[in-house]
Amino acid sequence: MTIGFRSRWASVLLLMATPGLAAAQTPATAQVTRADLGKAYLRLDRVVAGLTLDDTTRAHVNRAFDGSTLSFFGGRFAAAVGTIDSLTVALSGAPLSPTPAAGSRLVNGRAPSVARDAFFSRLARMDSTGPLAQSIVSARARAGLLVDVPSLERGAEFLSDPVRLAADLRREVAALERGRNPYAFYAGDLWRSFRGANNAVIPYRIVADAAVAKSKTPVPVLFVFHGAGADENIFIDAYGAGITPTMARSERVLLVSPATSAFGASPANLDTLLAQLRTEYNVDTTRVYVLGHSMGAGLAARLAAQRPAVIAAAVCLAGGSMVKVDGAPPVLFVGAELDPIIPARTVKLAAGGTPTGSYQELPNEGHTLMVFNGIRMAFPWLLQRHRQPVP
Repeated sequence: MTIGFRSRWASVLLLMATPGLAAAQTPATAQVTRADLGKAYLRLDRVVAGLTLDDTTRAHVNRAFDGSTLSFFGGRFAAAVGTIDSLTVALSGAPLSPTPAAGSRLVNGRAPSVARDAFFSRLARMDSTGPLAQSIVSARARAGLLVDVPSLERGAEFLSDPVRLAADLRREVAALERGRNPYAFYAGDLWRSFRGANNAVIPYRIVADAAVAKSKTPVPVLFVFHGAGADENIFIDAYGAGITPTMARSERVLLVSPATSAFGASPANLDTLLAQLRTEYNVDTTRVYVLGHSMGAGLAARLAAQRPAVIAAAVCLAGGSMVKVDGAPPVLFVGAELDPIIPARTVKLAAGGTPTGSYQELPNEGHTLMVFNGIRMAFPWLLQRHRQPVP
């Protein structure tokens, strides 16, 4: 379905120009949380991903959304949510659906913290320095999500279902007690953590299609890094209605989405997590890829420079920096024509200063909504590239 400029964008302009309409859809300023922002973005993301916008409408939607991003960075959360929700209403042609009431968080009739503390007790009796050390870190972090009142600023807490999580943890902790890694060859989508440099516990989401998990032949692995203000969940749940895991499953790629700032504190974190993944899946070490958006693009470029013998190729979406080290992998820089946050010319300059760099520009796209088409461009480009195996 193609949405034309005159019919829909007139509605968008009306909503944005009428504060009362936007305010009616927006929580009071004091009540706006990261969860509210996340929900507003997810609603818009699903609508945009389901439409074919003409060039004029796409350009206006991107400009308006980038305006909400600037409001977010400026601490004007209510304004950001109001703009995003106005876009959603105008593009969908329907009012926002009421937020469903939260379901019971009780686990077997008791507060989630009771189950959490029981899991903590069992995990504390295990050898946390042996071969299952990283698996125990994951299990403990997952048990830590069983809180009675989830933080509205921490995505992993407000997105998790305590009943399902507790059921999964019963199996995971029981396997660890038997000396087995419950995450080895796991097929599906899982929130985990690992212990990295400086003893930091770093969260990540991992998606492995059944064909990837059980593959007898080595499979490529793609690390994706989110931008500022997001977290390890956004590449999986959003950025084009989950286009990244959809393509990873289709192309049989092991997908790993760490928390960017924590992961980027040391290049050793890439070494540690990759080593752990190699104990759990049949990873092709000649096809290790990194991709990032905005702040995450900066990390992707930095890792390409810090670990050129490990990374086969890198993609920088709406960001990145020059990569000039000897033996650097190929780097694709993708700019967005309308980006007011990291202008396309800045991304193009980074590509021009990278001997192995190439540049593409997405017309009528802004800083964040460009990720959908950027991902569709990146996958085939990445998968054509291999690092030469070390003799």
